[in-house]
Amino acid sequence: MVFKPSDKVLWSQEKLRLGVVGKPSDWLIASNVNYADVLQRMHIEIVDIPIEEVTRLGVVDPGMKGAEAIYTRLKEIVAQYDLQGVTLRCFDLLTTIKNTGCIALSKLNDEGIPASCEGDIPTLLTMMVAKKLTGELCFQANPARIEANGEILLAHCTLPLGMTEKHEYTTHFESGIGVAIHGDLPTGDYTLIKMSGDMERMLAVDVTLERCQFEPNLCRTQVWIKTTEEVVQYFLNDPIANHHVLIRGHHAIKFKV
Repeated sequence: MVFKPSDKVLWSQEKLRLGVVGKPSDWLIASNVNYADVLQRMHIEIVDIPIEEVTRLGVVDPGMKGAEAIYTRLKEIVAQYDLQGVTLRCFDLLTTIKNTGCIALSKLNDEGIPASCEGDIPTLLTMMVAKKLTGELCFQANPARIEANGEILLAHCTLPLGMTEKHEYTTHFESGIGVAIHGDLPTGDYTLIKMSGDMERMLAVDVTLERCQFEPNLCRTQVWIKTTEEVVQYFLNDPIANHHVLIRGHHAIKFKV
């Protein structure tokens, strides 16, 4: 279930560049990585980009028009820095430009540019590995509830619309402002994955998505997965940080080569 990823899994034949727009959010657990180690083991260069590259937009429209302006600016940054993936310290946008990065990150992921929230570099690296091995879109989420029967509720305020059966737009959970996404994902086979920032530990486990829900007191996309007691204990006792990544299909074996 948790293992050390091989060089074959980590290594990218093509050298890639990832952008970190702003630093990782202060509350993240184990979110920093050694850039030199990532370059050596994964053939991935990480580039720091000031958050001011986005916040210079100033206060934007509080609705979809403002969310699209953030997306357009991030697309310009991706092109300017020749990036193949990006992570954004998105909570800084709430107090500066008064909207969220939820739509921007959703659209970038749908366009094949892995994009993670909160400046979370290990999650972005996990997405890059998932893209290489499976080609699947990624839902970055936090465990919100863990049940003794092996059910885990995952939730976050953005996801690629390409993963959804239907969706609607709402506000960002923690702030109540901007535009976030409530999406319903198809039930069925999924894989839950996460790699540690030092690239020494990886979780890859096949799970079943049983149902979706919506409660106003949680991040906006909310899905229940069914897994095992072993996975429940992993989350309770020794998880690889907070964010994990959910992809469509059973692919756990592909990460263990």
